[in-house]
Amino acid sequence: MNSAKPARRKRTGADLTSLGRYHEALKAFDEEMKDSEDLDLLFMKALTMDRMGMFSDALNWCEQVIQKEPEHPDAWFVRGITLYWHAQLSDAARCLGHAVALDPDHGEAWLILGNCQYQIGDLDKALCSYDRVISLSPDHPNAWYNRGVCLADLERFEEALASYDTCIHINPRVSVVHANRGVALASLGRAEEALSAFDFALDLDPRDLTALNNKGLLLSGLGREEEAMVVLQMARELARYQSIPRRVW
Repeated sequence: MNSAKPARRKRTGADLTSLGRYHEALKAFDEEMKDSEDLDLLFMKALTMDRMGMFSDALNWCEQVIQKEPEHPDAWFVRGITLYWHAQLSDAARCLGHAVALDPDHGEAWLILGNCQYQIGDLDKALCSYDRVISLSPDHPNAWYNRGVCLADLERFEEALASYDTCIHINPRVSVVHANRGVALASLGRAEEALSAFDFALDLDPRDLTALNNKGLLLSGLGREEEAMVVLQMARELARYQSIPRRVW
């Protein structure tokens, strides 16, 4: 007896976006929008364009959603994150603030809002935003890491260290977290522990500039000048080919 195979469901634009097949996703959204006025399709198309780096187009599609539904939190979120990547931080913060006002449980909007606030220099507000992410998603590693960076900038090094430790417990394989943990330890006068943290970071990523620079400076401060010179020379060589790493993620 022949058994017919079930027909394969046609992948939607949202399916294709989740798979990273962005060009195919845009075509699928165009097809879907011929038969539907669902605003979520417009939003998803804007999100896909944002991920492709088509920032102006993403903003235009967000505007279309917002004009039709001014209280669509995801449209305000995508508009905000697009402006964030364009370094239009104040405008991005306003959009993201609108998104979280409409949807107070929008964790990713709170995270990027915190990043905007951090880069603007409003550290207390950034810290509140990261705390909000953590209240919604206690295992969000980026929020714990960014919280640690914020606390370190406020010279609250013990609290920063605790945040980095929590982030490492969630995801132990990110070099920059260990590097910044080392900076916090060095600031607390715990030099040997700091060196171990820098070495752990460099085991994960030998090209981690944060770890190399700070290890070299710490070795110099400890009077270990020959070792410091070697490490700092490595950092200078790498700095010729690498941009300065972002502080928050």
